Amino acid sequence: MSRRAACPCGAVRFTIDGPIRDVIVCHCDACQRATGGPWPASAAYRRDLTVDDDAALIWERAAVSEYGASRGRCRDCGTVVFWDAPERETVSFGAALLPEPTEIAVAAHIWVADDERAALGPIDVPVEPGALPASVSVHWENEDRATG
Repeated sequence: MSRRAACPCGAVRFTIDGPIRDVIVCHCDACQRATGGPWPASAAYRRDLTVDDDAALIWERAAVSEYGASRGRCRDCGTVVFWDAPERETVSFGAALLPEPTEIAVAAHIWVADDERAALGPIDVPVEPGALPASVSVHWENEDRATG
């Protein structure tokens, strides 16, 4: 399945020609500073992701990342579009940038501080104080794969 997505102003447009991962909501301090709150992200395999105009992105090294990750932000509107760790076979993208984000489900919340847990209320997905453990399987559309 092919999907087109874009940042709010439309300067960064990208296509995904393959499966996408269910949403993992990151509550880490770095994501919250970069985006203004927890960042709901899906992911696509690097081989399936095409950006129309790489010059529309500004890449910033993630302040804290055990993976050497960077965030790709729109030059015009400032929206964080991508989170990319070069050693991974996937690239995360803002789930809200899909034209119909309701087609994917929230699979987990990660890096949730103790004082934020109550605000989430009772939910049926893992809520982790750190990274997603390898024991938690996240659904990929049309695939039987898991990611951590």
